[in-house]
Amino acid sequence: MFRGGVLPLLLLSLGGGGRVAAQRGAQSICDYYAAKKYNGVSNSTTQLQLMQGIVAYAYAGGSTLRDGNKSDTGIFNYGKFRGQDVYLRPWFDGSRAVANSRDEARTQDFLDGGGTEPLVAFLNGSARTTEFPKNSNQAKLFNHWYYVFGNIYSCSGYKQFLETAYEPFNPAYVHKFMDLNHTHIGYFIDQLIAASKFYGFSDDDAKSLQDIMNAKYNVRCLPAQNGQLTSICLAKDCPVAVPSPDCDAYVHVNERGVGGSPSPTSSGSSGGASGGSSSSGLSAGAIAGIAIGGAVVALLAVGMWLFFRRQKKQKAEKASEPSSSQNNAAPSPGYPSPSPGYPSQYHYGSNTNESYYSRAPTDSYIGSTLSSPSPHVTEFKQPEELGTDGHERPHGMASPSQYRPDLAQQQYRPDMAQIAEMESPEPPAGWPKHNNPSASTR
Repeated sequence: MFRGGVLPLLLLSLGGGGRVAAQRGAQSICDYYAAKKYNGVSNSTTQLQLMQGIVAYAYAGGSTLRDGNKSDTGIFNYGKFRGQDVYLRPWFDGSRAVANSRDEARTQDFLDGGGTEPLVAFLNGSARTTEFPKNSNQAKLFNHWYYVFGNIYSCSGYKQFLETAYEPFNPAYVHKFMDLNHTHIGYFIDQLIAASKFYGFSDDDAKSLQDIMNAKYNVRCLPAQNGQLTSICLAKDCPVAVPSPDCDAYVHVNERGVGGSPSPTSSGSSGGASGGSSSSGLSAGAIAGIAIGGAVVALLAVGMWLFFRRQKKQKAEKASEPSSSQNNAAPSPGYPSPSPGYPSQYHYGSNTNESYYSRAPTDSYIGSTLSSPSPHVTEFKQPEELGTDGHERPHGMASPSQYRPDLAQQQYRPDMAQIAEMESPEPPAGWPKHNNPSASTR
């Protein structure tokens, strides 16, 4: 564990942090503040609304809000952390090739949904929802963060933010090409903590969250936790985890799992593809298609052999017969005479089958027409880190300034995409659309 995080956490447990924990009782931080903010109601809906507000404030900042803190500059804007200038926008606007796609650095624009404008409009109450364009990368990105930070903040209903379970990527794999240093991640976490305080978190609870996130993400070579490599501070100047760093585990990082044994994919992945399926394997439909195609070829060969055998026999019979009279019509040259034993023509139709095969553990099946014994396998394009195409944008978020507690029980579930920050979940494709939660007070 990060040395700087051990002592503060210990002091919190002995001092003020213990008093806050006593007030919360058995409730987690997320559950406690969701109930406190939304008229005593703490469920997956109000917890999701709390995460939406915290995430929006963390990225947009408070300088443009009437009751916001002007020093809360926001992750998407210029800021300072411990006297050093920080500007994280290039990691999101596509100007840097930092997204990890099958171990290749790629560019991806995650401000294509309006940047901070939809966030500010949502926070100041001028818009009831955050309206990101359909299928924009920014919509997918924020949809992902609600689930991720719901987990980090220990929301009891965070798994209900989505209707399909999935297994996240290794954070170290997702952030492999970002070259984030201790200041970058420290500023990122600092803005989340500022947003938490804006939504009513006590100083002690906010400090506890800050220490936990720094200890889990803002160090190098942290040993695997629950089958994941969580260190995303990979620059050389990042502090090394103590007391037992495991730098060897970060030499070759898999999408999932540790070392040479990636963990199995979630049972909730779409398309029914199993985690152990290979991109070169044939499905039952493909095998059946090959078998039928082979049978057709064999029948065609037998038919041609019978045709030429009959033709040869007729020629031999003609050679042994006397010349026909002039009144009898001779058969057309090149065509055998009809015979009751054989048809004059042989027709063999092809049998087309639809083949299904799995490209990757998280892919759904893909249909193709079988025109040869072996189907053509399309190369699988690994989903982009921080974002992928092909998913619907998340539905509008309820504004915290217009929350109505009488509708708090409505179950809003956003779509998900394979985008990652801190934790990197891999969502299954094809989630259903859901209604937005009711508007809420900030």
